[in-house]
Amino acid sequence: MEKVEALNLDDNERQVLQQIFNNRYISRVQISKNLEINKATISNLLNKLKVKKLVNEVGQGDSTKSGGRKPILLEVNKDFGYTISIDIAYHSLEILYSYFDGKTMKHQSIPLKSNKMSDIIDMIKQYVDVTAYFETEFGLLGVAISVHGIVNEQQEIIDLPFHDLEGISISKAIKQITNVPVILENEANLSAIYERDDQGNLEINNLISLSIHKGIGAGLIIDKKLYRGNVGQAGEIGKTLITNFEEEEPTYLKIEDLCSQEAIIQHLTKQLNTTITVDKVKKYYVEGNAIVTQTLELFCKRIAVLVHNLNSQMNPEMIYINCPLINEIPELLEKITTVSCKFNPNNNNIAITSNVKYATLMGAVIAITQQVLEIQEIKLNFK
Repeated sequence: MEKVEALNLDDNERQVLQQIFNNRYISRVQISKNLEINKATISNLLNKLKVKKLVNEVGQGDSTKSGGRKPILLEVNKDFGYTISIDIAYHSLEILYSYFDGKTMKHQSIPLKSNKMSDIIDMIKQYVDVTAYFETEFGLLGVAISVHGIVNEQQEIIDLPFHDLEGISISKAIKQITNVPVILENEANLSAIYERDDQGNLEINNLISLSIHKGIGAGLIIDKKLYRGNVGQAGEIGKTLITNFEEEEPTYLKIEDLCSQEAIIQHLTKQLNTTITVDKVKKYYVEGNAIVTQTLELFCKRIAVLVHNLNSQMNPEMIYINCPLINEIPELLEKITTVSCKFNPNNNNIAITSNVKYATLMGAVIAITQQVLEIQEIKLNFK
């Protein structure tokens, strides 16, 4: 099943469907006004979309002040089909099943047995049932794969530092398993797509999603479009070098070696001589542990400098930080903002991402749904 026949849409059908995605519970009269297409044509297009089971009528809206018939409201048919988003994380497979309108069906977190891609592909075969319909009309529509590495425009992996690729084309392997459209994307880019298209942020033209986990990366949205650079390496800010000239021979360190979340965890594990997790860092910080407090103070200063540099170079409207450690200790964000604003008062455009745990997976849902429909800038209902 390369593509469901009902998804072969003409341009007018796509415009109408986009209106329904982006304006839940909208009337045909409002669609007609928004698109500046006469109501008779809109009614004809909606009839086609209903026959294809892409949209549903869901009751009546309020009548106008002058009275008259209440308008029929429309919404996307969530049961048209579903998509699967898979994040190949450092130590686990994160699998999200989503209805056609973006609502979550279920989520699975499965520990990885090894970092070899052949083993990971075998796990996907084992845990993903591509024949299941889950009471939808057309079953699986597409799969999005998130990786923590560099992906170019051709969906080829340029660098995958935490897994052994073994020369395997992930997108081709998944397509052979599922026989549906597949996209492959960098996790920070997907988080940026989520911030662009969800939470009412469609009016934001330029933003950065700063991902601070095992490494540090950034998803860049410029003029509402994902910017990936020449071969997909735009946003690899964790590889920015800093130099120490105090020693006889200068040393060069990557920023992510000093202030990624993983670097903080490893540093505290060594300093405290015990295995450290994000939860333990929070516990020790709340208790006022001096080593943890000092380490996080330095972490905040370094991230504040990084944020300042991003603001100076890119001048985005917003910088969203995706970091479990900052999410668990929100006052760290306040410290980062305070320090960054000392460099420039305009550096107050920082926020924690609205969904640290699932932003990447939800961005993947948006990306694969847009590809399946061949419609850009659609909002999904993640509630």
